[in-house]
Amino acid sequence: MKRVFIAAGIVCLLALFAGGFALYRNLQPMFDAIANQPKMPEELKSPKVIIGADSFSRTTYSTAPGLGIITDIEPWENRGLVVVGKNGAAFLAENGPTSSAIQFEACDSDVVVASIGQGAFLCRAELMSGPSLLDLDGKILWSYKRDSLGIAADDSVAGELGPAHTKGVVVGMNGDGGIRLLTPEGKEVWRKPEGNVWHVEIAALDDKPGNVIVHSDAAGQLTLRDEDGNVLSRTSPEIYLAHFSLTSWHDNLQRNKLIAAEEGALYVLSMNGQTVAKLPAPESKTGTAEAKGTPVHFAKGMPFYAGIVRHRQWDRTLLYIYDSQNRIVYDEVIDHDCGALQTVTEAKDVESLLLGCDGTVMKYSHLNR
Repeated sequence: MKRVFIAAGIVCLLALFAGGFALYRNLQPMFDAIANQPKMPEELKSPKVIIGADSFSRTTYSTAPGLGIITDIEPWENRGLVVVGKNGAAFLAENGPTSSAIQFEACDSDVVVASIGQGAFLCRAELMSGPSLLDLDGKILWSYKRDSLGIAADDSVAGELGPAHTKGVVVGMNGDGGIRLLTPEGKEVWRKPEGNVWHVEIAALDDKPGNVIVHSDAAGQLTLRDEDGNVLSRTSPEIYLAHFSLTSWHDNLQRNKLIAAEEGALYVLSMNGQTVAKLPAPESKTGTAEAKGTPVHFAKGMPFYAGIVRHRQWDRTLLYIYDSQNRIVYDEVIDHDCGALQTVTEAKDVESLLLGCDGTVMKYSHLNR
């Protein structure tokens, strides 16, 4: 009997060791990032407009301090907008006044609009927490927790997939947790092997019906998958692809291009990983920053493109506005974490740019339109 207890103890110790090793292996990238955190560069310490102060104006469009860092701005009912932060959402009437607001239950990551099932907002996930679907009152409908070995999600996205427009939530896992599809109710449909799915989106192809899954991985590659998780293509862009966002480009309104930040530049990529444009971003200092972008027509016949580089670790955001020749016409260092870009119509064929930061939405307009 004593031998049985000894053997059982040895098995338990081995299981604990294996579990601890797996947990460390999956959390090691986070530990390494913390240990190697670089200092803020001197040129980012002071907020300033470097180029374009005489061409663009900045005003406050809306203020809602209780929202926290704003990570999404989307059209809402009756020509209004919904402004989404990490802590809550504000519903704006036309031209900016707040009509109502809600607070979210706990969410540590970026939150985006996600009208799926009974949900309205998706808490996307960070390395230490899983995604959650929230309703219109900000209450958590479900959360996707860690695995038994401690594997957590890096990112998630909600949307429709395939020609059948199947609704679901795609979850990209850290370590060797792979990529998974959940129903709108949070039930797992399938999982596929993959390493460190840093970021995941859902987008449409130009030549086929139905949306596909778009994600990055540990190798910095760009992978497309169908609604069943099967790999459609796997390509290697000219940069290591980790975080990216979807964007439209020029007058093509379909958001199926990718924008990613690199040191000194913003890259706009096609769905097959080819570089569509390399935009100068002189103050962008790392290849791990987050980027977002959108075309904006400040005046009729005047196409511009706006992009941000989000250095969250330093609480700094870079805003660039480019002309039709991809030349910088506005360059600003902002001493806030700003996570959302959107356009707002001012008159026929005239738009302004909205930038969501810490509880405040700023509006940028062209002075010479």
